[in-house]
Amino acid sequence: MKITEDRINIIKWLKSQAPSFVPYNVIGIIENENHPVYFDAEKGAVWAQNQYFNYVSGDSETLVAHLETLEDGFYGFAAVEGSLAETLMADHFIHWYEPTERYVHQGEIPKGDASPYPLCSVPIEEAKGIDDRYEFQQEGSFEKLVQAINNRPSSAMYLDGELASYALVHEDNSIGYMYTLEKHRHRGLGYWVALDILKKMREAGHVAFVEIHNNNIKSQGLAQKVGLIKDAYTPWFGIIKGVPEWFKTWNPLGGASYHFTSLAQLKYGHGLSCEYDVYTFEKQDKGYIAQACYKDKKTTFRMTLDETNEAYLIQIDEIIGFDMVDLAKIIAGHFPDKNASFIFPYDPEMANGIKGIVIQKED
Repeated sequence: MKITEDRINIIKWLKSQAPSFVPYNVIGIIENENHPVYFDAEKGAVWAQNQYFNYVSGDSETLVAHLETLEDGFYGFAAVEGSLAETLMADHFIHWYEPTERYVHQGEIPKGDASPYPLCSVPIEEAKGIDDRYEFQQEGSFEKLVQAINNRPSSAMYLDGELASYALVHEDNSIGYMYTLEKHRHRGLGYWVALDILKKMREAGHVAFVEIHNNNIKSQGLAQKVGLIKDAYTPWFGIIKGVPEWFKTWNPLGGASYHFTSLAQLKYGHGLSCEYDVYTFEKQDKGYIAQACYKDKKTTFRMTLDETNEAYLIQIDEIIGFDMVDLAKIIAGHFPDKNASFIFPYDPEMANGIKGIVIQKED
């Protein structure tokens, strides 16, 4: 793949994939951002970088080959078509995983009564409050939010002088940031805001779409109510390629050998599950205390966030009959959080069976 500035022809090629899967998010990121774009016209593959996240579509072998040219490190992938996502993850350690589905609006926008309350675009003065309420607030999210307000369609509804409900458009042209203040919920405000932003996206010449986590039943219902149709499984995920230098200097166990793995790798990479139905995960300060038993086996272990908040340290208080792989199964089957990483004491059997970053220290 070669880096290119010919964004117009790449977008034309991506749109030409209809009626097969058209990666509207890749088109959006190429239109709105100025990060590097790689293209292989002969094989038919696009790779657009956007800082940590990568937006990809096309021939899987070409994209896998490009991934192998990259240095060891941390790489995120945004809303990748399902079968391509599986291919990209196959030979790499899965750091995190969000099972999401794409809903697209391609028909007529529902008609009916006008909104009972006035609608407008989101004023820039609301940026800080929206960022503070944003589920994925992090370094740089405020700046992205300001760009969304200034450069792309948005919709806002005010009640009693305050911003009650709103929606904006991300840098990849997906509708997002949708939120209604708690005290104004159950009044149907989100429906009118969603219809308004659909109309604005249509007027701007864009295909309106949204990425929704497959457990978010309320958002799925709203999407279908305004005419968005689920058309693809498009997970977000992160991989760790090779062994980045950061791990070689990190000493979460005070200089002892360790095995770094993740809930995503255990669940989605290895498909681990747990047949041990007697278990507890008790919330503690900065972690959990876990207990499990099965027939004559039992274990108690603590899970405490390390100083960097990157991973939970696994500290075993008691283990009878179980081994480290059994502990991994317990975590995969019952850990309360949806994404997390773990540091296990080094164990040769686990290192052979569970993918992760294994760092062996000299005695």
